[in-house]
Amino acid sequence: MTNETYKILIVDDEEPNRKLLSRCLTCDQYTLYSAENGIDALELAKTISPDLVLLDVSMPVMDGYEVCRALKADEATKKIPVIFVTAMQKIADEAEGFEAGAVDYITKPINAAVVQARVRAHLSLKGAQDAADDWNSNLKKRLLQSVATIREKTQALVSAEERASGLHGYLLAVELMSGAFEMMENLHGVHARAVSELAGDAARRMNLGAEAVAKIRLAGLMHDVGTLGGIRGVSVKPETDMSANELGKFHNHTALGQELFKSFEELHDVGEMVMFHHEAFDGSGFPDGLKGEGIPLGARLVAIADFIEKAASSVSGEHAEYALMKARLHASTLLDPSLISFFSSITRILYFEGKKSGTTGEVEVPPNELISGMQLSRDLSNEAGVLLLQKGDTLDAAGISLIRRASRMSGSSEGGVWVMITCAE
Repeated sequence: MTNETYKILIVDDEEPNRKLLSRCLTCDQYTLYSAENGIDALELAKTISPDLVLLDVSMPVMDGYEVCRALKADEATKKIPVIFVTAMQKIADEAEGFEAGAVDYITKPINAAVVQARVRAHLSLKGAQDAADDWNSNLKKRLLQSVATIREKTQALVSAEERASGLHGYLLAVELMSGAFEMMENLHGVHARAVSELAGDAARRMNLGAEAVAKIRLAGLMHDVGTLGGIRGVSVKPETDMSANELGKFHNHTALGQELFKSFEELHDVGEMVMFHHEAFDGSGFPDGLKGEGIPLGARLVAIADFIEKAASSVSGEHAEYALMKARLHASTLLDPSLISFFSSITRILYFEGKKSGTTGEVEVPPNELISGMQLSRDLSNEAGVLLLQKGDTLDAAGISLIRRASRMSGSSEGGVWVMITCAE
């Protein structure tokens, strides 16, 4: 930890407990505040903005769980880490505390060394989180400044003849991409660059022209830039695992991404690709529920590239063939069926697989990634050794439900289901 001074709020309805915790934490690095009930604690938290709250659970009128939920519901206090200090030791009690938003538990009777270690650890974590939040809050400003600089330099290099010939947008896109690679390096860089490569190569194979290819590559690179403004981690979750708040932020990230391009007339179509890359071919996507060819072509290509990259990165084994198989299984629902074939070669190149057509293999798929139509490459048994499904069985909704139920009952998050894949043209 640094030499900074941290503010710690101690909340307990019993004065001896407040004094004991204060003695444990008395040092020049901590400024200590105390409250004897939940209502006072909430008011004090808004006033002093503490770096950490030590909160008793069993208090009259307003217990610790209620106080914690109120802190997390308030924009001004929701990021303050809360450690419960309690004599309760049941798993259910801990679970309720973590669900309310606590980051840790300290059990009574209090051990000074434990209190000091937990407090130091969570203050260090908060410091790192605050630094990351500051970085993200300024990301758009820095990125826009970088884009403006790149645009200014590019315009100075482009001749009137090039502008007239329509190459201006292409050159601007190339320059912007080179700057964006560096900006993205420590964030979603690996995924973004792969999506850019996949979508750009597919566009090239469709003979869309140099400028269109460059813009599609740029859209692939920047497709999730809207997630960098404060929803770290959310974009990698399945939507079914997101809270209502997370889902709302996730659905808004495409509009945030489009904002980046609004100042640049030459790149409005790139902004549209970013805006609509989560639209589904059957109309079930967001933000506008566009359907079929009503979705911009570039957005459809980026959607397939994004889908393939996530699928290939989620499994061990035959990454490329699994991703292509999964894409084909989602043709006409999520993805444009007429475009998937353009991704075959680049997917195998990108994921180092040079398979001949007709070659078979297998891949291990997590239970939550299974799709109807997949074929088992091995017998599948539960933990007790009871055969659930046989090698060669084709999965349907009932089979997938059976596998997921068995996985939940086992309580293990390790391992997956081996399914067969065949290299197609």
